[in-house]
Amino acid sequence: MDCYLCDEEATQRCPRCGNAYCGEHGDDLCADCLSPVNAAPRGNFFRASLLALLLGSVLALWLLIRPPGLPGESSDIVVPEPSPPASPKPVTPTAITETPTPEPTPKPPSESTPESTPEPTPEPTPEPEGPIEYTVQSGDTLTGIAQAFGVSLEDLMAVNELSEDYIIRPGDVLTIPE
Repeated sequence: MDCYLCDEEATQRCPRCGNAYCGEHGDDLCADCLSPVNAAPRGNFFRASLLALLLGSVLALWLLIRPPGLPGESSDIVVPEPSPPASPKPVTPTAITETPTPEPTPKPPSESTPESTPEPTPEPTPEPEGPIEYTVQSGDTLTGIAQAFGVSLEDLMAVNELSEDYIIRPGDVLTIPE
């Protein structure tokens, strides 16, 4: 049997393609199987690879634009509404407490005279005298404090002798105008 590339006697057969070849045209494989041109994949493989890459890119973009929901979630996109900032609570220098009114004790059933006990009228709570002092909390602003107490920002700044560039800090005590 002759070498497939020359007229010399073939000494081996290529295990990959089955060609008979001589010692000059290959060692473990024939010269065609060792050629870099034949080692590259064919055109169909490249086309299939490009198509798979294109489809993967389209899928990745779709998932970025509209991610899938988790089980139990609705498919509608819900944008959370921002919660309003917490309004500061006024701190008064004196604490006013109401004393609880005792409940009337029921009369034993042996008495037959029904007397009605008049309900005590609650006394109105007095308004604190003088200006209110407020201790600044973390996150407070002068505008927010003025709105919470129903006073103008200018009045609040004037009573506390503050300039427009003054920065309030937690722990500062402000006098609230009446």
